[in-house]
Amino acid sequence: MMIVDRYGRPVRGLRISVNPSYTCNFKCVFCHMEGITAGGSDTMMTPEEIEKIVKILLRYNIKKVKLTGGEPMLRKDILEIVERLGRLGLDDLSMTTNGTRLISMAKKLRKAGLTRINISLHTVSSEKYCWITGMKNKKDGRTRYEYTIDAIKAAIEAGMNPVKLNVVVMKNVNHDEVDSLIEFASRFGGKVILQLIELIEEGISNKQFYERYHYDLREIEERFERTALKIITRTLHMRKQYLLPNGVWVEVVRPNYNFEFCMNDDRIRITHDGKFKPCLMRNDNLVDFLTPLRNGASEEELEKIFIEAIKLREPYYKPPTTKASEDISIIQEAL
Repeated sequence: MMIVDRYGRPVRGLRISVNPSYTCNFKCVFCHMEGITAGGSDTMMTPEEIEKIVKILLRYNIKKVKLTGGEPMLRKDILEIVERLGRLGLDDLSMTTNGTRLISMAKKLRKAGLTRINISLHTVSSEKYCWITGMKNKKDGRTRYEYTIDAIKAAIEAGMNPVKLNVVVMKNVNHDEVDSLIEFASRFGGKVILQLIELIEEGISNKQFYERYHYDLREIEERFERTALKIITRTLHMRKQYLLPNGVWVEVVRPNYNFEFCMNDDRIRITHDGKFKPCLMRNDNLVDFLTPLRNGASEEELEKIFIEAIKLREPYYKPPTTKASEDISIIQEAL
């Protein structure tokens, strides 16, 4: 079965925050905290609870799961989480990380079922890396940068494919490094995708920061349009991927304040403390499932809570003519 919300958007993917964002071991200058701010619940789902809720969503053919945080690798039981999900027959199990503990754990995670990984890099300069990630001690920053490069290599050697390098592009910080990052990605024989992300204002309290560092990726993307050997448009947010002449795939993530982004959002999100988050941009319509689960709710009751969360899905930005239907649709898919 597939579930479609009231705006005709199928839900195919799940993004699970397994750690609160405010506990991350990096303090990146642009972080938007995955929409979750400090002061929230410190309660975290157990591996068993994560597995149980994912099993319920599998009934609706939601078979793409991404683990995120904060930093998911800070959880001591992250391997157990991956092992539990890896046994469920998902089409795709991935993770976004800054590389913490990855050198020692990449092979174990791959064996447990993690198929691909996003690693934050942002620069090929150890000095810039130090500033971007909030490392006050430059020596620690250089060491951490070198560790991240080795973590990328470890993920590739473990067989994760692709390995995506997340790069938030900032004016007068790293916007002039795009070609250097493309060259860096080319060293890995097509096993690395470079993901360029335009800075968004969400979560940045100081608007002067955004105005100072925001860099419009339109010009870079126009260059890719002219030179790419192949262009693919993903269904997720209508993102474009470009195959460049040197064999590197580059994906461009533009800001989410537009209806094209929202109308093509096929993910439901789960917070670290066990709430469905129907919209990335909102925190006022979260649906708690962890409390009922811990109070003994049946799978059927949890399934009803999930359906209620889908009913609350609404594009934050939508075309003027878009209207909601009376109810969601549950479609029996042909096998």
